[in-house]
Amino acid sequence: AVVLGAAESGEDRTRALVHRTALLLVRTPEGASRCDRCLVELARGGRPDFAALLVGWLTEAPQDWAALIGPSALRVLENLAGGVSVPA
Repeated sequence: AVVLGAAESGEDRTRALVHRTALLLVRTPEGASRCDRCLVELARGGRPDFAALLVGWLTEAPQDWAALIGPSALRVLENLAGGVSVPA
């Protein structure tokens, strides 16, 4: 829902909500796996605007996102960025 309303909410609010949700999810192994899968689905599934936002957030503040971005999401973001290494 956060990502679907990103245009109305603004980038800063969307970033804060995605970041907070990821922080809550990665507290457990199951949550971390779910977070990774959700980020992959959002980045791939018809939401290229979200992938671009996420790459931007990772580039601007990799230390804020390093523990939140799983390997699958990182791979997908790098593929969508044309093979460019995305910091995390």
